[in-house]
Amino acid sequence: MKKNLVILFSLLLMMFLVACGPERDTSTEDSSSDNTENTNEESSTEKPEKLLIWAPTDQASAVEEISKGFTEESGITVEVVPFAMDEQEEAMSLDGPSGNGPDLFFQPGIGSLSVKGLVQAMEVDQEIIETYSEGSVEALSYEGDVYGLPAVVESLALYYNKDLIPEAPETIAELEVIAKDLTNTSKDEYGFLYPAADFYFSFPFMAGYGASIFGEKDDVYQVDDIGLASEAAVKGGELIKGWFENGYMPTGITQDVVGGLFNDGKVGAVVNGPWALSEFKESLGDKLGTAPLPKLENGENPITFLGTKGWMLSAYTEYPQAATDLAIYLTSEESLKTYYEKTGEMPAKSSILRSDEFQTDPLVKGFATQLEHAKPFPPVPALSAVWDPMADALSFITQGEDVEESLNNAVEAIKQDIELNYK
Repeated sequence: MKKNLVILFSLLLMMFLVACGPERDTSTEDSSSDNTENTNEESSTEKPEKLLIWAPTDQASAVEEISKGFTEESGITVEVVPFAMDEQEEAMSLDGPSGNGPDLFFQPGIGSLSVKGLVQAMEVDQEIIETYSEGSVEALSYEGDVYGLPAVVESLALYYNKDLIPEAPETIAELEVIAKDLTNTSKDEYGFLYPAADFYFSFPFMAGYGASIFGEKDDVYQVDDIGLASEAAVKGGELIKGWFENGYMPTGITQDVVGGLFNDGKVGAVVNGPWALSEFKESLGDKLGTAPLPKLENGENPITFLGTKGWMLSAYTEYPQAATDLAIYLTSEESLKTYYEKTGEMPAKSSILRSDEFQTDPLVKGFATQLEHAKPFPPVPALSAVWDPMADALSFITQGEDVEESLNNAVEAIKQDIELNYK
């Protein structure tokens, strides 16, 4: 009882002292708030001593070498940390808010980075934006804002063994003749192979007939309008199914198996990206050729995905202007030429792709030509809902299941995922 009275008395005394105290000067709080805002504005424009960037593990040394030029010009030290691209998004969610994240990081497209608040919009002159290859900046943008600058563009093309196929096929019909003539499954020999159950590799044959992932209205993707079970998509699916029904390809084949057989000289032609160029060149030497994907029976080219990798501006950087300047430097023509020489990855700069060096290199020309028939991934988070259901559908199709039913089931699964996770 005594203890309770002491507590009650103490509380009453505190209330009395507060009530009798001087009035609070709110101008101090306002001034503090203004100072904080001014400090943030100053940090965004002031010159930092150092910028931290996360670079792809295999390319970090090339980025570090290029960054030295930026340091010489600006006086700002650039710390390059090797970091696997597929681990960066999760790490940004943790390291960014704690102040341990980078100022720039390297990613293949905007994905869900904007929705998660991991990136911020860049302020870049339109003159600079226009120097990048068509569609590449769009892949790093969302709802009209640019969040990153492109460094690398990539797409699929046809690799072929000149000993088995002296000239690249120009049409799917020609490719199917090659597949028929060269395929001998008992010896693991094939005319044409690719991982058909992988949506990234198979969608071009649907898109060439006019299929789309999402519809568009006024240049805005409509995630409720899914075109993966359309008449055009079914037509592409039937084409793919026919290759398996005719025995040209074995079911369940993976990209690694395709690459291994091609390196061993057992496949006439394969579909793959520029990342496989150095490996195939080492194995086949002068026998290696590249070409755009053969035209479909409707006379149209298969439309491949335009992959874009570039430098994203962290939402947590204290120096967005300096970091943007670094991104511009890393994606300048001179920097990307060096990056190409060091890594073999195709630069996202129109001036380089159109140069004589690229147009006359027979191994690069196949990709440069196919890039003219490539479109960027829809830069919407709902794209993540597409991959697994479409992989399942393609797997069923390669096993002889009904194409239309398989694609309809995939679309229903995609719709459910979007409704649950992206609305």
